[in-house]
Amino acid sequence: MRSSGVFMSAVVTALLSVVFLLLVFETWALFTSQKPITDYVHETVNSYPGWAFALAVVFGILIGHVLWGGPVARPAQPRS
Repeated sequence: MRSSGVFMSAVVTALLSVVFLLLVFETWALFTSQKPITDYVHETVNSYPGWAFALAVVFGILIGHVLWGGPVARPAQPRS
């Protein structure tokens, strides 16, 4: 059980590190008048609007599942 917690911590750390590096690149691109990541995303969404919509729906479902979680079981109430 302990190793799964370590694994999840490593995955979250890696994901946040990638997000941080993408933000650093975006900032560098804006300061040096290079093409930022948002321009690539904008071009891709305009080229494939159906896929972009489907991906947005999937991400929305996943984020909603993580934020709100699943149903919580309630203990049975004793009859009186």
